Amino acid sequence: MQLAYLHYLCNGASGLNHVHQFAQAAEALGHRVTVCAMNLAPETPSERTHSRGAAQLREAIKKRFGRYLHEPKELLWNLRYTPRETKLVRSIRPDVLIVRGSLLSCSCTFVARRLDVPLVLEINAPAMESRLYFDEYWHIPAVPEWLEEWTLRRADALTVVSGALMRYFIDRYRLPESKFTIVPNGADTLVFRPGRTCDPEVRKRLAHGTVIGFVGSFQKFHGSELLSRMALEVGTARPSVRFLFVGDGPGLEEVRQATSPLRERAHFVGAVPHERIPGLVVCMDIGVMPETNSYGSPLKVLEWMAAGRAVVAPRVGPLEELIEDGVHGVLFPPGDIRTLIEAILKLTDNPERAKRMGAAAAEKVRSSLTWTHNAERVLSACERARIHHREAKQKPRLPSTR
Repeated sequence: MQLAYLHYLCNGASGLNHVHQFAQAAEALGHRVTVCAMNLAPETPSERTHSRGAAQLREAIKKRFGRYLHEPKELLWNLRYTPRETKLVRSIRPDVLIVRGSLLSCSCTFVARRLDVPLVLEINAPAMESRLYFDEYWHIPAVPEWLEEWTLRRADALTVVSGALMRYFIDRYRLPESKFTIVPNGADTLVFRPGRTCDPEVRKRLAHGTVIGFVGSFQKFHGSELLSRMALEVGTARPSVRFLFVGDGPGLEEVRQATSPLRERAHFVGAVPHERIPGLVVCMDIGVMPETNSYGSPLKVLEWMAAGRAVVAPRVGPLEELIEDGVHGVLFPPGDIRTLIEAILKLTDNPERAKRMGAAAAEKVRSSLTWTHNAERVLSACERARIHHREAKQKPRLPSTR
């Protein structure tokens, strides 16, 4: 198949890894994929010739009113995206258009209908996510959910990252289950694998003792407070344990300050290029996911599993789909700091059990959760989208009653 894959991610967004990994895996399976980065499209000459004064005025408006203009801007950008996407898709002439969904984006629906192309929507989060986690913006009431339902109904097929997310949409919008394909994230088992050499810089710093680690963004939805409390209490109870924290974000300083009594036993690497992450993950003995949402498919957890690390994570639907408690890792009740600490202490006291879990986790990823498996599931959705699109065109229209 010839596929066009549109996304609205900005440069540096973590989701870009997903986009590129899927495209590579689909091409390795014999398909052609053209990735179209809408937010990274080249500027037009008129956009490049803003005067210095105009640029300063734009920044001043953004600073003063950005909180209130963010979502209206995203909504209005559909007017900008529609002609651009129409031109791109018309030039590619794909068999299927795949679009990574974005809050308040609906332009792809008009483009697919206008060009008569089957549409597959990739949904990684519901519209309600913005209200849950992005307090810095004013949120348009009702419109995001209305637009979400409108676009979901008009797509020929939908891919979602978890069964929990599928059930949310079915319950909220009464959509048929046959329209969905569950497609969890994948892991690159060529780079995330047991036995890989540990990052030399970290190996020098954390050469002795069990290493407990977190790799990702220090965001509200990743539980920075839980991570801080866990590290301090486990570190106090087990003086030989070391901690590795990789990444940045608004909660980083909170974790750094809270774990300062551990001194050199808590090592902060900061943000690093993605190619360095596999070597850092294998420096860990146990990967900790303190908190996550109830619908996502955390890529970091799959990568830790692929590297043969035991995982401790909250017992939420998507993670229960990936981790069998006691086999691939340990699941604890969400937000329960005491159970989280107890689980980690038990694993640090029984390193052989942690190794067995890590080996089982790596085998599960290799057998069913690679990017090739991810691409196969998406391609299956594309085939169903083509069938649905063809059948919808063949349905006779009811005669007018007027």
